Amino acid sequence: MNEMWDAVVVGGGLAGWIAGIRAAQRGKKVLLVTEGVGTLFYFSGIFDYGDVERLRHLPKHPYTLFDSQAIAQGKRFVQEICPEYVVNDTPQFAFTVLGTVRQGDLMPRSMALPDRQEQGELVLLVPEGLKDFFPEIVVANMAREFPGWQVSVKRMQVDALAEWTRLGKSVSSIDYANIWRSEEGQRALTHEIEEIKRQYWEADGSQGKIIVVLPSLVREYFDASRTKSYKNEFSLPVLEMSSFVPSPHGRYFAEYLKHMFTDLGGELMIGARAISLNGESTSESQAKVCQEIMVHSMGKSLRLKGKKFILATGGLLGGGIKVGMARKTIREGVFDLPLFVPKEWSEPQFFAPQPFAQIGVETDEFMRPLNPERGQVVWDNVHVVGRMLAHWDPWTQRCGGGVSVTSGYAAAELI
Repeated sequence: MNEMWDAVVVGGGLAGWIAGIRAAQRGKKVLLVTEGVGTLFYFSGIFDYGDVERLRHLPKHPYTLFDSQAIAQGKRFVQEICPEYVVNDTPQFAFTVLGTVRQGDLMPRSMALPDRQEQGELVLLVPEGLKDFFPEIVVANMAREFPGWQVSVKRMQVDALAEWTRLGKSVSSIDYANIWRSEEGQRALTHEIEEIKRQYWEADGSQGKIIVVLPSLVREYFDASRTKSYKNEFSLPVLEMSSFVPSPHGRYFAEYLKHMFTDLGGELMIGARAISLNGESTSESQAKVCQEIMVHSMGKSLRLKGKKFILATGGLLGGGIKVGMARKTIREGVFDLPLFVPKEWSEPQFFAPQPFAQIGVETDEFMRPLNPERGQVVWDNVHVVGRMLAHWDPWTQRCGGGVSVTSGYAAAELI
């Protein structure tokens, strides 16, 4: 392929999609290459940014590469491409799949919890046969979290899955999410919610506040096709819990981002694995310029030429960092970039911060990869984003979405 792109994005996770969409939005000619579906299938529906100001003062944390304005721009971009997400100055909270409450920094309106100081009814609407969901535990936790509210369970049968139930086959949250997005599923939910409204209002003779809580995706703010004509407005507020794994939120968000990217003119190559690259430098003291990468796709090897390359292959979890037997070898899989690797990979305490989470590529302020020994830029036109960046922990620092969105957005601005 002799075509030249303004940017080739390697990797189809959150950071890669954000970079691709923003660059395409700016009128750039962009190709996104991904080997698989990325880690978005683990996305709960909530973006975590962590304690940004504290993390910005940790040595070498990715947030040190950006000022507060750049981080805020990334947040606003998420709301721009998905208006259901709410940017708030105060913390927001949502229910987990166990009915406990978790904080989030950016979440859909339909997941944000009401004021705990109010009073009302929380009705957990539980589809029969839902896999790995425990209503009794959920209700007990919800009652503890909302002591001023009445909490109860209503079970429902879904005709479309009646045969599955009869055969004893468990149903995942993704299966139910598919039902909720059908006309039949919307009608079934509408009927159940009307029954809840009638039952509770007749029971106490009043019209108090009732909120229906559902354990899988209902609202269609990730409507990739934009053709749905049967979106019902329910007669009671519906509150979604954060997702199971595999996550319906993650699945539909990935589809939504893919359609948005291609609608903007971005080109997509799925099932392609980057295997080598070609570049040159004018002198030993200067960074090399990558001219092309070679990918293997559908039994063929293709050369992809780009002015810029964005590396978004997901670190250890996403497969962007390859580990050999007994950790004898560890390498970045596309550009063979130098890696920061801590001396000890793990801590004996399970819930302690684990050093292996810090493995990644060190960069300069433009996210260009550095040689840690010399402090020199390795590739002048390569930008590293998301989990491929070194010196951060998305779990204990609770900043996975924030780093991915911020770095992906900032990289696109450099194209």
